[in-house]
Amino acid sequence: MIKGAVIGPGLSGKSTLTQALSRDYFARKGIRSLVLDPIARSPSWGSHCWVSYNEAEFWPTVWKCRNCLVIVDDGSATIKRDRDLIPVFTTLRHLHHRLLVVAHDSSDFVPVMRRQFDTLYLFKQDQDAADAWAKVFMNDEIYQVTQLRQYEFLRCRAWKPVQRLRLTM
Repeated sequence: MIKGAVIGPGLSGKSTLTQALSRDYFARKGIRSLVLDPIARSPSWGSHCWVSYNEAEFWPTVWKCRNCLVIVDDGSATIKRDRDLIPVFTTLRHLHHRLLVVAHDSSDFVPVMRRQFDTLYLFKQDQDAADAWAKVFMNDEIYQVTQLRQYEFLRCRAWKPVQRLRLTM
């Protein structure tokens, strides 16, 4: 994954999955996480993470660092379809960062942002959201996202078959 998104409704498991992915990147690759969390639940992120709730502090830190997993939680509150953040989606990889954005819906992003994702972790979505993601990934297997149960998600990777998975707690 270079640029990914964890998308789903409240209580679907987005935060649990995102924190597990962060721990996995650190355990397997030694990659630390920079986390923008608007409610700054830093103890739940772990000691391998630097966590900020302040965007004015977060983004300059991201651009100064190298080779981190950059996690942006609650895209509806942080990304907000802000066109000034398009470089995060288009050029961040040149700093050898990986990007993981957590959001509720495809509409939290302008189209150019959505098209940059190479990996999606999709929890239950309605038909309109399934349409949007199937179009971006050019993969009709994504439509099964409308039938998922709580804690089930699809892992969608560019050019790969969709995988249906379930969080284990």
